[in-house]
Amino acid sequence: MATYQEIVQKISELQKQAEEIKSREQAAVIADIREKIEQYGLTADDLGFGSGKAVASKKAARKVPVRYRDSAGNTWTGRGKRPGWLTQALANGKSVEDFLIR
Repeated sequence: MATYQEIVQKISELQKQAEEIKSREQAAVIADIREKIEQYGLTADDLGFGSGKAVASKKAARKVPVRYRDSAGNTWTGRGKRPGWLTQALANGKSVEDFLIR
């Protein structure tokens, strides 16, 4: 019967062997995919990786309404870093509420 240490050693050897096999198989799969992409003239959009409709619809679903606007038409949603036009207006004595869209 094998000891615990022998089994641990065997597991380690098998994991290394599995990683080597995976690397070889992965290289073959990547080569095959590249060949098919070239053969059929596929693009990132065709494969769902580009800026196609799926990505655009996700962006549209995440769109946040504008909450602040100045007289020049500059806008801000209220998220992220405060824009320069608003920072400058605040430095000149205005308040954020002055730009709030009601």
